[in-house]
Amino acid sequence: MKRNVCFIVLLTCFLTSETQAQNWYKGNLHTHSLWSDGDDYPEMIMDWYKANGYQFVGLSDHNVLQDVDRWINVPHQKDRRRTFDRYLRTFGPDWVTYQKGPNDSLKVRLKKLDEYRTYFEEPGKFLIIKSEEVSTGYSGKPIHINVTNVQKLIRPQPGNSVAEVMQNNIDLVVAQRRQTGQPMFPHINHPNFYYAVKAEDMMQLRYERFFEVFNGHPLVNNYGDSTREGTESMWDKINLHFLQQGRPLMYGLGTDDSHHYYFFGPTFSNSGRAWVMVNAVELTPVALIEAMEAGRFYATTGVMLKQLPQLGKTLTVRIKTEPGVKYTIQFFGVRKGRQQAELIREVADTAASYTLTDDVWFARAKIVSNKVKYNPFMPGDVETAWTQPIASPLVPQPRADVVALRNAHAHNDYEQSRPLWDALDHGFTSVEADVHLMGDTLYVAHNRPTLRNSAATLENLYLKPLAERIRQQKGQVLAGYTGPFYLMIDAKTQADSTYQAIDKLLQRYRSLLNLGNQKQPGAVTVVLSGNRPVQTLVKSKGRLVALDGRPDDIGKGYTPAMMPIISDNYTNQLGWRGQGDIPDDQFQKLRQLAERVHRENKKLRLWNSPEDPVVWAKLREAGVDYLNTDQLELVRDFLLKSGN
Repeated sequence: MKRNVCFIVLLTCFLTSETQAQNWYKGNLHTHSLWSDGDDYPEMIMDWYKANGYQFVGLSDHNVLQDVDRWINVPHQKDRRRTFDRYLRTFGPDWVTYQKGPNDSLKVRLKKLDEYRTYFEEPGKFLIIKSEEVSTGYSGKPIHINVTNVQKLIRPQPGNSVAEVMQNNIDLVVAQRRQTGQPMFPHINHPNFYYAVKAEDMMQLRYERFFEVFNGHPLVNNYGDSTREGTESMWDKINLHFLQQGRPLMYGLGTDDSHHYYFFGPTFSNSGRAWVMVNAVELTPVALIEAMEAGRFYATTGVMLKQLPQLGKTLTVRIKTEPGVKYTIQFFGVRKGRQQAELIREVADTAASYTLTDDVWFARAKIVSNKVKYNPFMPGDVETAWTQPIASPLVPQPRADVVALRNAHAHNDYEQSRPLWDALDHGFTSVEADVHLMGDTLYVAHNRPTLRNSAATLENLYLKPLAERIRQQKGQVLAGYTGPFYLMIDAKTQADSTYQAIDKLLQRYRSLLNLGNQKQPGAVTVVLSGNRPVQTLVKSKGRLVALDGRPDDIGKGYTPAMMPIISDNYTNQLGWRGQGDIPDDQFQKLRQLAERVHRENKKLRLWNSPEDPVVWAKLREAGVDYLNTDQLELVRDFLLKSGN
């Protein structure tokens, strides 16, 4: 026993040093007010959460954002009038805007989020996250999706199946995130609410990383019934499928889904039933979302942990104990060759760890106490916590029907649902990753990350998977394709130091690389874009990367091996956005640029071009080689249809 304790102490020190920040933030991401079907005013709700130790709350009313003028009629019901009286007493007549009318009628103006958030928010202490519950359905089945840190109202979309309805609405979140540059994420709410959403529905989703494994609403059937599975069983089934498809794992949330703030009990949806504990660098939407997308959080109904449970292939649970409370730590996983999760280890203790073995696909931990939950979801519930799952990455089998597309470039490929794999499954022959040098490691992200996530390094997202895919395909990235495959690395940090780190990393992958000569006929050509140390590379005798050129580089004598691609911002060449006919002078200007590029046996790419087949057709007609896109399926279909 002493040996185990020593091991856990040493591992804890290692965990603390590796995870950088141990700032724990308590939050609820599913909350309702009188803006939709809650029974209290937003300020009263925020007052409760802040007073009860929460650091962040997502106000997520149905299909509305709190940014419009709204008055509500207060019925004569005693409870509704008491709610108003409490609101008025708490915030005073100078704050509350209301009107009394004939027959004792009463109207109240609801405060907008921007009007009351500064009353509560404090840097590092409390944050209100703008959110929405996109609420729709299919064939009588309710389908609800929360959007955390939404910027603009998302109007619910229909579809021809449960999965299609969810996907259509998720796609709007992804589009808004790309358009605004603001981090946000959708999560699937209470799948067992009237048993509307099955695991098989969620298995089909792209860009979905979160769902509610525990929701405090009395009608959501977290535990299933004698014929239908509970949310934990769904969770494991989804993650087995995602893992085998090469998708990022689905993470489990705990939420209140609070609606009722003055009536309490098992028939009401109350605050304080479940929440998430997020390990983030700071209390901002950017840092919280980045941490959650990296799996740096756990869900709980009361059990608290001492440190981040996940590190690589090991789950380590250390409980922040309460006097007189006993705990059981359960590790669940799916063994290779099986389809169902099983209990693979159980420890009646306050600390335990589990390391993935070769015969287990993935694992997660559940911590169960013997402390009865106050105001529980169901009578008899005890305080419980769930860690996020860990897994060894799998390289999916290549699709047999892929057609290689010589003119397709996956811009910001790391933002796809399956980085690299989606591009390859669509036949793309060029992918792009933005990198930031932090310490001596290259991390892939659009903006500089707030934390160092080992799953998001250039090596783990691209180089290791490419090496395995080339091994699968006997030396090729795409079966039967012998043309160039480009991995474009867009350096976002200082040019020379970032290049040196890239060069050092690529030394371990030399056998994959094609350097434009007969001595190194590998399958991948790495092209450095962004902050480029041009002269350093020109002088280098053993360079492993080529350069992404600019129009000003034409005519300077750079060989195609040194500079195979010339890239430019679309707006530097064209003002046309696809409406009406393209102005002839702009078309001729672009055609002349393409001719200059092609005379040097190089390829032309324009970034920031409109995602529009009308525009793509003119770009190809003018001689632009690569269509730069985030819309992989649309470009694939366009190129196949047009014979390109």
